[in-house]
Amino acid sequence: MKRFEHQWQDYKWVDCEAPSQNDLLKLAEEFPIPLNALMTCLDPEHLPSCTFFEKSCFIILRHHDVTAKPKAGTIQSLTTKIAFFIGRDFVLTIHRMPLECISIKKDKVAFEQLPLLTLVKSLCMQTVKSFDAPLDELDAKTDIIEERVFTLKRRSILREGYQIKRKASSYRKIFKFTMDVFNKVHLHDELPLRDLQQVREPLEKLSFFADDIYEEITGLLNLHLSLMSQKTNEASYRTNEVMRVLTVFSIFFLPLNFIAGIYGMNFENMPELRQPNGYYATLAFMLFVIIGITYWIYKKGWLKKDEL
Repeated sequence: MKRFEHQWQDYKWVDCEAPSQNDLLKLAEEFPIPLNALMTCLDPEHLPSCTFFEKSCFIILRHHDVTAKPKAGTIQSLTTKIAFFIGRDFVLTIHRMPLECISIKKDKVAFEQLPLLTLVKSLCMQTVKSFDAPLDELDAKTDIIEERVFTLKRRSILREGYQIKRKASSYRKIFKFTMDVFNKVHLHDELPLRDLQQVREPLEKLSFFADDIYEEITGLLNLHLSLMSQKTNEASYRTNEVMRVLTVFSIFFLPLNFIAGIYGMNFENMPELRQPNGYYATLAFMLFVIIGITYWIYKKGWLKKDEL
């Protein structure tokens, strides 16, 4: 475990990075904190929450994990947990990996006179702001998806769009749970944590930003599916048009082939073969058949082209 400690006049800040079970047992002896609450810090799955004890307040927040994989989509894979134990004369922070907000504050505390509330607000503020960069990245990816949707570049749009939607959904949940934590903190009258408005304001902006990305990517995916469906329908329509033309032509040639097939038979006893004007009569009859079929097709409306 890496332990950092700084003492001010009226309270002490202790930061513990990657503590073991034995380290948590020692912290339970040092601070008025229930042991079972400290042990929960070893579980990386917890969502943001707030719990009150007799002499302290236990807050769990989620910090963006800079080591998260590009395809990560769940809350646990996108973020890491940071636990706050806050009493009247101490602030204890516990986390399993190095966090930028903690490192920056460690470098400055020797030159600052921070009241307890100011320290907690600063750490909470930096924890919330850790989501600025990933949301900006999601917004940029959404713009790329939008351009590809309208240029009908279909490759990987559904997969990449779903990944963006899944991440935005996870961030929305985190912000919702975090807002509930800050609202619940106001219920504790004995601890100086009631004034956290400065933290809620950027959190509300991030929550609105995540909602906007989620709704936008959802609309783009629906639009993409609609455009692809329309393109498929247009291709099907063109195929049907070709089949319609072929069908119309076959209607003309079927009776003509039937007539030609009859008079192409090689029987000796075929009276029409000895008629001097039989050839012209047959052609006239074929022409009459063509005219009749054309009129019938026209009355049926099969020659009209349907509009899309």
